[in-house]
Order: sequence, then C-alpha cells, then structure tokens
Amino acid sequence: MKFTAYDNLPCPIFIADPNGRLTYVNHAWREYLGSESGELWTKPFDDVQQTDLRHAWKNCCEADESFTITSKVSSASGIRWYDIQCQAIDRDEAGEMGVLGTLQDVTAQTLVTAATLAILDTAVDAIIIIDQDGIIDTFNQAAVEMFGYQTDEIIGQSVTKLMPEPHRSQHEVYIERYLATGNKKIIGIGRELEAVDKAGNKIPIHLAVSEIDIEGQRRFTGIIRDLSEQRADREALAEHRQRLAHVDRLSSMGEMTASIAHEINQPLTAISMYAQAGIKLIERGNTDLEKLQSALDKLNTQSLRAGAVIERIQRFARAQESQREIMDVNELVIDLVKLTESDARLHDIELVLDLGEALPTRFGDPIQIQQVALNLIRNAIDAMNEIHCANGRSITIRTRLAPQDLIVVSVSDLGPGVAEEQADLVFTPFHTTKKDGMGMGLSICRSIIAEHGGSIDFYNNDDAGATFFFNLPEVSTDE
Repeated sequence: MKFTAYDNLPCPIFIADPNGRLTYVNHAWREYLGSESGELWTKPFDDVQQTDLRHAWKNCCEADESFTITSKVSSASGIRWYDIQCQAIDRDEAGEMGVLGTLQDVTAQTLVTAATLAILDTAVDAIIIIDQDGIIDTFNQAAVEMFGYQTDEIIGQSVTKLMPEPHRSQHEVYIERYLATGNKKIIGIGRELEAVDKAGNKIPIHLAVSEIDIEGQRRFTGIIRDLSEQRADREALAEHRQRLAHVDRLSSMGEMTASIAHEINQPLTAISMYAQAGIKLIERGNTDLEKLQSALDKLNTQSLRAGAVIERIQRFARAQESQREIMDVNELVIDLVKLTESDARLHDIELVLDLGEALPTRFGDPIQIQQVALNLIRNAIDAMNEIHCANGRSITIRTRLAPQDLIVVSVSDLGPGVAEEQADLVFTPFHTTKKDGMGMGLSICRSIIAEHGGSIDFYNNDDAGATFFFNLPEVSTDE
C-alpha cells in the first residue's frame, strides 16, 4: 500500500475508517501503543472525552475539518502524553474517505505544565490565568476556595463572572483598548477592588495583573488576595479611633465646664431679667406695649443665644460615626471659636481670627476637624497659663491656601514653646506634659488628619510660643 512509507517514521501514525476502526498502523504505533488493525483507534487512550470526540470525528469525516486532542497512554513503561492530530484523507484509489492520525509525544511539556499547576495550587493567594479574550484557563486551589467554583465549572468561562458591575461591563472594552493601544490601567499596578463569588457575595480583594507570553499567545495572570480580614481589622480600628475621639471630645467638654456654665448663665440671667421686667409692666396696668415688645424681643434673642450655645455643645459632644461632607473650613473655625472664646476669656486670653479669603471647600468630617482645632487651641491656652506671657495673652487662629492646593489651619500662642527634648514625643500616644493629661489628644489629632489625607506638625516661633498646624488636601468625594 502507498502508506507503508509511514513505517519508517519515528512517530505513531494510524489510518481509520469513518467508524473509527483502524485500517492501518505504522511500526511506531504498534511499538508504543500495541493495538492492531480492526480495533478502535481510541482503545489505547485513557482519557479521551468521548462526547467531544464523536462530534469532532464526525466533522472530520463529513466536512473535512481537522482536529487535535491531547490524551495519555498508560503502559508498563509509565504514562505518556500525546497530541493527536487527525485529518480526513482519501484512504484508497477508489476515493473512500478515511482519517489519518499522527501522534506527537508531549509528555515532557505536559509534566512541566502539571508541575506548574501543582506549584500554583500550593500558593496562598488565588491565581487566575486568562487568555486575551478574557477566558479563564487556569484556576488554582486558592481561587477555588475563595470564589466557590470548582475548576470544571469556571475554566472556559469569562473572567467577568468574578466581577461586579461596573467592571463586568467594562472589562471587554478595557482588554480591547489595551491590546490596541498598550495603555495599561491595571496591568503591572496593584489595586484594591471588589470581586464576586459563586453565591453572589462581594469580596474585597487586592488584584495584581501581569502579562505573559505562552507559545506566542498573550495570557494575563491575576494574583488575588482576599482583604476581608484586613478590611474588618481596619473597620474595627476606625471604630476604636472614633470611640477614643469621642472620649477626647467629652474630656474637652469636661475641662471647659466652668466656661460653658458661664457662657450659658449669661443669656439665662438676661432671660430672667427681661421676663421679670415684662411681668412688672403687665402688673402696673395700662401696659406700655412698646416697652413690653422690646423686653420680649430681647428675651427671645437671649433664649436663641442660649440655645445656640447648647446646640454647639451637643453637636460637638455627640457620639456618631464619621460623616463626611463638603465643608467650608473658615466656617468651621468661626463656629469653633464661638464655642471656645468663653473658655479663653476665663483665662484672660484673646482669640484672634486671621482667615484666608476665598478658600476652596474640602470633603471631610467637620466635627473631627473642629476637634483637632479645639485640641490645638486648648493646648495653647494651657501653655500660656504656665508662664507669665511678656508678649501679651492672645492666640491667633489662621487659615491659608498653600502650594499644592493645601488648606493650612494653624494655631499660634505666646507661651514657652516646645522644649527640644519633647520635640520628637509630642504626637506620641500617652505622652503628656500636663499634670492631669491623658496624652492622647495630639495622637488622636494626627490619626484624624491622616485619615483626611493631610499631616500635622509644629514649630517654635521666633519671638515666643509655638505654632501647631495641619493641612487638608483636596480629595475625591468618592474616597
């Protein structure tokens, strides 16, 4: 026969009829696989997928569509893996159709791949490899545990199954844009995102993507770390900081009790006086309505004044979760000075406002920002009470727009300044120079400002005292 030339080739070769029966095998086939003519060509192979194979075999015989499958053979010499490529041929001179199959031993490559997969399965992080169409072809054991999909459920599916909106809808567009332009958005850059598991639950993750080339084909490897525990820890820490901040606010209110009582007592005394005056006018008979109306107007004004003081105290001391909003820093400072000026007057200290003009707004928690400024003002008051201030008794609160669009809020006193040996310790938790201090105020302030993307620091003034300041950068309202 004309196919006997195949006997001299080192790779196994077979010819089969449309029913899959062997009509010819070469020497290498008989040596490595052992089956003979008349038998089904699939007999030596352990893991041929029969359903997929029947469809491919039919298309090969009827529509001349070649196909390639990979299968293994178990023998006394061990397990070998072969790529089996099949194509339709004219089997004889009469033109009867047959299928020619050639086998290539890919055992070495397959074992390397298997070893690689085994290594991937030992990784702590989830590792997913997709092709340039976004189809998953590798899904390690950590990914199985994280997302709840078994490998046979997810391999061959689009990676968008693991994404929430809007990333799910945008992913295909992103890949197409990257392949066309090379413009990277995630590749090579670690990002915190959210993924979706099989049950539809969202998982906070850190995703790092790299690009690899496998036999001329682009692949993208995603290394995914579950951040659920870290996020829970961050939320617990934030809650703890909020509780500490609330305690600090209550402590400040406690220390200002005398001045607050004085601040409220003034309008209450006035209310009593105007009420008594109104009563006397009525008791006299033939009431002077103009004088009575004046007394009532003043009574109303003083009641509103007392109510405003109480409202500011309640708002500042209230325990609540951090609530961020668009805020005018100058308005926050003005409102805070109204709360603290009675305490300053009680210590014979003047609060001087020096506000920058046309400052941009900021996005943050206004109560927390006021808490920081209040802490700095009260520290300045305490510092000036320690010594005789030869340069006067005033504290200046400034706001300015600095380079890089930073809003800087500063509090300058005329006290003794910060001693050199204390300079590196002022923001350290539990460090204090006050007799009854907890040493948490400035530490809490630093945490609050850091959460707003800014920083806090100080310097000693040239003439007297110290200036403590913090800055607030522009941040996205989505943060």
